[in-house]
Amino acid sequence: MAAKVNRVNGAWWIVIHHNGKKRRKRIGPTNSDKRTATAVAQRINAQIALGDFNPLQLPKEHHSLDVLLTEWLSLQSSTFKKSYEITARGLIHNHLIPHFGDLDIRELTRDHILAFIRDKTEQGRAPATIQNALSTLRTVLNIAVDDGKLAKNPASGIGKLMSRVRASRASGVHEAEPWHDEEVETLLQVASEHAPRLYPALATLLLTGIRRGELLALQWDSVDFEQHELAITRAWVRSEVTTPKTGKSRRVLMPPMLAELLLDVLGERRRECLANGWKQVPLPVFCSTNGSHWNERNFNRSWESVRRRAHVLGVRPLKLHSARHTYASRALAGGKSILWVARQLGHSNPEHTLRRYTHLMPSLDEDLSFAEVGVPIRPDTALSHDPRSLNRNAAGISHRRRSLKLDRETGFEPATLSLGSRGLARRC
Repeated sequence: MAAKVNRVNGAWWIVIHHNGKKRRKRIGPTNSDKRTATAVAQRINAQIALGDFNPLQLPKEHHSLDVLLTEWLSLQSSTFKKSYEITARGLIHNHLIPHFGDLDIRELTRDHILAFIRDKTEQGRAPATIQNALSTLRTVLNIAVDDGKLAKNPASGIGKLMSRVRASRASGVHEAEPWHDEEVETLLQVASEHAPRLYPALATLLLTGIRRGELLALQWDSVDFEQHELAITRAWVRSEVTTPKTGKSRRVLMPPMLAELLLDVLGERRRECLANGWKQVPLPVFCSTNGSHWNERNFNRSWESVRRRAHVLGVRPLKLHSARHTYASRALAGGKSILWVARQLGHSNPEHTLRRYTHLMPSLDEDLSFAEVGVPIRPDTALSHDPRSLNRNAAGISHRRRSLKLDRETGFEPATLSLGSRGLARRC
C-alpha cells in the first residue's frame, strides 16, 4: 500500500493503493502542482504507515490565480504584439498577483473584484489602468471556465462596472478636444522655426489624422504622390515595426499641399544621402538624423519642446493625439460623413467614431425643412395675399429645399489647413 505521483494527460495525479482499492486525485498541470502532489503523497504514505490514513480527507485540486496568470502569460505571449505583452506583464506582476496572490479561482467572488477596484482607486490608479488589469483577469478566467476549472466568471461585466467607477470619479464629461485654426497655425509656425525636422511630421498628423506609430513607420513606398494617398500598413511601437492598431491596412487620402510638402522632404533626404554618404534614401519618411527609425522618446522630446513654446503663445497644451481630433473635427465641419471619417482614422467600428465626435458635428438644429413634406405652405398674414407673391414665396422655399438637398447629397471637401505664406515653399 502506497501513494505515488504520476503524470497523466498533461497533469500531475496522486495514485493511492489502500486496502485493495485504487484511488486517484488530480492536483494540476504545473511544476508547482508536481511539488504539491509529491508533498501530499509523502504525507499520505506517512499516514498509511501509522494507520491514520482517511481517504475522505484527500486534498482538493487547487487552482491558484497567480499560477494561472503566469501560465497564461507564458503560453500566450507568442501571440501578442510586443507592446501588449509588455503591458500585460506589467498588469499581472504589478497589480493582479500582488493583490490576489495564490487565491483559488473557485473562491474568487464579485466582492474580491470590488475590493481590487477600491484599493487601486485609493492608490490613485487611473480607471483605464484598473479596467485593463481586470480585462486581463477576465480573459484568464474565461479560459478557466472553458477548461472546466470554474463554473462562472466573476469578472464578467466589468465594462459596465468601470463605467460607474469613472462616473463617480469624473468632475465632468470628457470630450475630444481639437485645436482651433489659430492654434494650428501657431503650432506649425513654432515647429518650422524651432524643430524643422518635426515640422513636416506634425503637418502630416494634422492633415491626415493618422496615429503617431503609423506616422513613424511610414515608408516612401507607401506614399502615392499620383493618387495623393498614404498606405497605412505598419506601425512603429516600442522600437518595433508591427501592424496598425486594428491589425488592418488602409489607404488615407492626403491633400495636395501635403503631397508637395512630402516631396520637399524627399528632396531633403536625397541631399542628406549625398552629405552623409548613405547608399540610399532611408526607408522611413520621418527618420532620425542618422537615417534610422525615429526613436519615440526623441520624437516626444521634440514635440514637448514645440508644445511648451506654443503654449507661451496661447496654444492649449493638448496631447499630440489631439491632432487626430483636429482632423476629424475639420472633416466633419467640411461635410464628410461619419463613415468617411472612420475609414480615414482607421476605426474598426464607425459607432466608435460617432460616439467620439458627435459633439464636433456641425449643428443643423435650425433646418426644419425635412418636416415640411406634404404640408401646405401657409402665407404669412403680414404678406400680401397676391397669388403671384405667394407663388414667388413658394418658389423660393422650393429652391431652398433643393439647395439643402444638394448640399446633403454631395457634401464638400473639408477646408485644408493654411500653413502660412511660406509653409510649403520652405525646405524641411
